[in-house]
Amino acid sequence: MSLSLNTHMKTVLKNGVELLYDHKDSIMAEWKDILEYMKNANKKSAEAFEFAFHFFEHFLQNENLQTDTLLMDISSEWYRQFQRPPEPNMLIFILTLLENAVHKVIKANTTRSFHLHPAVQFLFSKICEEMLSISRKRQFHIDILCHQLVQSKQLHIEWVARIGHVENGYRFKKIIGIPEDAIQNNLYEVIKPSWFLLTESLLQLTGSQDNRDVFPIPWKGETLLFCTKNQNVTSIAPFLTYAMHLLQIEEGKRQEQWGSQWKDAVILFNEWIMKSHNLEEAIQNIAYGYAQYLPFERCALFKYSNEDETGLGLFGYHFNNEDIRNIKEHVDNIPSLYKSITKLNPQNEALKNFQPIYISNASKEFPSRYVQHFQLESVVVAPIYVPSEGELIAAAILDQGPGKHFQVDSNTFTALLKFGQSAGELLMKFSGANKWIGLDSGLVSLSSREIDVLELLAEGASTTEAAEKLHLSEYTVRDYISNIMKRLHAKNRTEAAVKAIRYGIIK
Repeated sequence: MSLSLNTHMKTVLKNGVELLYDHKDSIMAEWKDILEYMKNANKKSAEAFEFAFHFFEHFLQNENLQTDTLLMDISSEWYRQFQRPPEPNMLIFILTLLENAVHKVIKANTTRSFHLHPAVQFLFSKICEEMLSISRKRQFHIDILCHQLVQSKQLHIEWVARIGHVENGYRFKKIIGIPEDAIQNNLYEVIKPSWFLLTESLLQLTGSQDNRDVFPIPWKGETLLFCTKNQNVTSIAPFLTYAMHLLQIEEGKRQEQWGSQWKDAVILFNEWIMKSHNLEEAIQNIAYGYAQYLPFERCALFKYSNEDETGLGLFGYHFNNEDIRNIKEHVDNIPSLYKSITKLNPQNEALKNFQPIYISNASKEFPSRYVQHFQLESVVVAPIYVPSEGELIAAAILDQGPGKHFQVDSNTFTALLKFGQSAGELLMKFSGANKWIGLDSGLVSLSSREIDVLELLAEGASTTEAAEKLHLSEYTVRDYISNIMKRLHAKNRTEAAVKAIRYGIIK
């Protein structure tokens, strides 16, 4: 199984569109309220917001959502209506209003919606990117070209119909050259077993005229129907075929931009983790981010201790979190990881780098107890590091689910490097000089006796009562409490007990 980053990001985009459709009624209601307010307040951006409102209203009426053409359709429709690129500040303002309303609806209508929001965020970021680039690439869009052909005085093309190939036949996607008010409301919903029958219905709609001819030209996953009047098809068809060929070359160049999709993933990951307010949130958001913006299903975060070369479990996303937090493993038990880390020692400072490690067969590298318990197959070990300090501080263990083999493409590796840098800087920011303060039992490493004292403190026992129950002197218990407060960086015994419960040291 191989899932590239480009494929994954397209899936995230598709998920964003499906979320709009799943909650369309509530979302449209929110957007309608915003539009009415903007109109009543005579906001200058009301016209642009109304365009977006009606575009999505029409788009979401179609059960067969054309996710792959959404971005191009919205930009071409904008230019068709306004004949100018959108003003950047206004565009960002409008899209922010739209996006925030979607987040609000999803949060209100969905339990545990945390993992759904990134797809919406990505969708609107791509819409913004597409809209901002209208001015430099509008001439390469199929709709714009068709409009130009219809308006041409030399070619005598009456109309152009874009016909989509659906499961049970064909239906119209768009008709260019015929006024919208002249097109029957249900024409776009009609499915015919052949594009020929669709053509007949359109010819009937436009009325019978002499000297008209209709001919098809294939275009990607659809068919373009050209209706000419007073024109020799044999002379115009080669020209149109060549024009389609040139357009496909230009759009192919645009598709190459997906090769840099890792940049989108990095931007979204950075925006996501910056929502963190403390170290605990940062750890959770980083784990979520690795799984949401990269083609992985599970993520386990581990702190790396350079002093004793061990990995301590921090958090597991789609892993059993308690199992992950109970792990403390020396890296020499993972040969490829140990080999990589030994290259980071001081004598090789000039060659220091932090590269992700792809392990095709986990059973050859990881201790068997982990392979069996977590059903590990293919695994990626992604470093989390602080470039400014030249220090490896953590790692993410990533895979695509229990027992799944997969390959990793170069874009994913590039993104992993950037993710690791961003995550490392954030963790360093929250942990400060005393890194990894009191996160969980694996990090604090309290003795069994100290945990006994903590449990009694949590139950409200005094120092004297704790000493009696544990058959210890009060001085010894005070020493335990002092050490516990120091290790947990707690100001008092109550805070120490609260932190211990929060971090899972005691129940």
